[in-house]
Order: sequence, then structure tokens, then C-alpha cells
Amino acid sequence: MNNINVLPISVPLIVLACLSVSPVNAENITTAEIIQSSLCPDCIDYQVIGACIWMTCTPLGCDTDESIKVKHRLPDMVAMSYLNTGEAPWKATKWMSPTTPGAKGGGSSHNRSPELLDSATVTFQNTDIIGHPAEGTFFEMLSSFGYTLKGPATPFMPYYLSSLDTLGWRYNIPDVFNLSSWDPISNRLGNWGNIYPRGGFSLQKQPYKSAAIAAYKAAHIVTRPMQSRVYQSLIADSKQGYWPPEAVGEKEGETVWQPLYPKQALSAAAWPDIDDSTSKGDPYAKRISDNGDYVWAVWRTYRGCEQKGAMLIAHFGN
Repeated sequence: MNNINVLPISVPLIVLACLSVSPVNAENITTAEIIQSSLCPDCIDYQVIGACIWMTCTPLGCDTDESIKVKHRLPDMVAMSYLNTGEAPWKATKWMSPTTPGAKGGGSSHNRSPELLDSATVTFQNTDIIGHPAEGTFFEMLSSFGYTLKGPATPFMPYYLSSLDTLGWRYNIPDVFNLSSWDPISNRLGNWGNIYPRGGFSLQKQPYKSAAIAAYKAAHIVTRPMQSRVYQSLIADSKQGYWPPEAVGEKEGETVWQPLYPKQALSAAAWPDIDDSTSKGDPYAKRISDNGDYVWAVWRTYRGCEQKGAMLIAHFGN
């Protein structure tokens, strides 16, 4: 990934100058903890969903064969959302996203009250998307289910580092010119916030939602090609008997998020996972991190069947 050096342009500089930074943690989550968290049958959600019919033809005639069609999730990415630029909560990858001349500040424009009843604040989240390190024990467990599929992710590969995408993440260029940024209906992730422009600033008084929408935006970018951003795409191509997931946001439920930090869970859910539109309290309050750092494993759904012929002539099951 290439760095970008830019000159300051029209941007909320006053807000940047006022951003408060929380104390630095030396280490929030380790590689071993992330790998261990992938031993999550609920996250994998392995299912036999149908069958595929294959045909192979020779001068002597044609033969057909069948194979089962399965679907299951793979932990493609680790998504991090954090306040202190250069202080990624996954220590093993912290060196990948240092502060740069164009990316120094982070945090919120003012401290939150304990009750979170003060007016909405401008927040800025740094966000990194790194290839999930799952290996060894995870794939041994996965193979125990039966036929399994592979994804496109490379462990420890930096697919998106917001500190290197200065124009896109801090200044919303070119997203501010995208028609989606001006669509009040489809440009929403529930009541968490706007998806476009896909930058680090948001108006959201709930810290967990603010961090989550930032991570969602970054995953939205890396699962699409040719986004005019500094990133590496994380996309698998369809082929005979192999149907990878669509881009994040295209199909509900294809992408689920497993909390890893500040609290780890052996389950995953599509966002938003709680309807709090009529809640008297804040059901997300228990998810708030004391230091503003959050980490999730991003699981995506793959479908496919073992190739047992030269040509796939039919398949069923979804």
C-alpha cells in the first residue's frame, strides 16, 4: 500500500485541533487471542444446503456425478476502530498504521457525560482492516464439518489502513461527490449513521455505534473494486461450484461481526443487531470500551461444492 502526502485543504480543522485523546494501552488484544476466538461454531454456521451435478464428456460419452453443496462463514478480516492515531489495539499490527504528517489526531470533540445525555459529538475513528490470522487449529476444526471452502484473505495482510488514506478517510474525497452521500434513505446503517461518505468523522453520541459505523465503512470499501482509495481489495471471484459473498452491504446477513475487544464473544451477528429505536435505556451501553478501542472479526458467507466433473450443469440450494 502506498502512502499519500497531501496538503491541508478545506476540513474541520477546529474540530481536529480539539479532539481529545484517551490514555494509550500498551496492548489490548494479541494474535493468539484472535486465533483462539475463531474456534467459534456459531460464527462458522456450517450447513449442507443442496447439491451440484457435474458432467464430464469424452469421445466415449458423457458421465455425471453429484457433490453436496455447502455454505459456511470464514473469518476474512479483523476490523479495528480506535481513537489514538498510531495506537492500533492489535499490537502485532500497530507498526502498519503509524501517525503521518497528514494523520495525527483522533478522538472526540469533547468528553462524554457518564449518562451520554449531552448533545451529539463529532468523533473521529481510525480504522484498520487486516487479514484474519486464523490458521492451524481453526482449519482443523473447520475440516471436521466435512467439505469446506477457502476464502481470498491472506493472514496479516493490511487491506485498509486509515492513516494512509488521508484524502479519503479525513477529507471524504472522492466520496463527498458520490450521489450515495446525498441519499437520505439508502445511505444508512439503521440508526447508527450514514455509510457515505466513508470517512472517519461521524455525528454519533453513542461511542460503540460511532466505532462500529467506522469499521463498517472500511469493510464496505475493501470488498469493492476500484474505489479510488488507498486500499487493497478483498474480493473472491465466482467460478464453477464456488459462490463467494457479495460486497458488504449488498446482501443482508452475508457479513456478520464477532466482538473481540473490549469483550470477546463466541457468536456473531449482522449489524445493526439490536433494534433500540423504542428502548428507554441504551442496550449498547455494556459494549462501550473504556479506552475507545474496538476489535471485531468479520465473518463472510461462502457457498460451494466439490468439483466432480468438467462442467457444472445444475445446482440447487441456497
